[in-house]
Amino acid sequence: MNILAYCAASFQQSARRAAGAQPLTCPPLTATTFDVGLLAGRDLLYFDLHGGPGQACWYGDDRLPALRAEQLRYVNLQGALVFVLNCYLADRNSPMLDALLDAGAHYVIGGDGLNYAGQVQLQGASLLGLWFRRLLEIGLPPMRALALAKQRVRL
Repeated sequence: MNILAYCAASFQQSARRAAGAQPLTCPPLTATTFDVGLLAGRDLLYFDLHGGPGQACWYGDDRLPALRAEQLRYVNLQGALVFVLNCYLADRNSPMLDALLDAGAHYVIGGDGLNYAGQVQLQGASLLGLWFRRLLEIGLPPMRALALAKQRVRL
């Protein structure tokens, strides 16, 4: 499975475990230095950044802009599964969700409001991401993988 993970630097350890790939981090990357072309052609995109209500940008540590909606909107995400731990992705007014969908993401999984995940220990959303990825890797379709991952986290 071709996975790209992008996270706040302080989330690197948990993102690596959950995504099963060495993540790119903000910092040192920022919205101006991140090559959005790296997102194209991936099976799974895993984001663990900071988001805010109605904001058109995700942030890394120290509120450094990590990725903007304008950047995402024009990347070819056709066929990609996108798993987002960032807060406020699924809120009613979400420019970042709109950008992912405009870019052609096949599935976008994320929560509304605050989402909690561990920095070192996997918990909450990062634990869900781990099980979602593992179930995809054994060949389950995305919706089934998500349903089973949710059951696993509840246990």
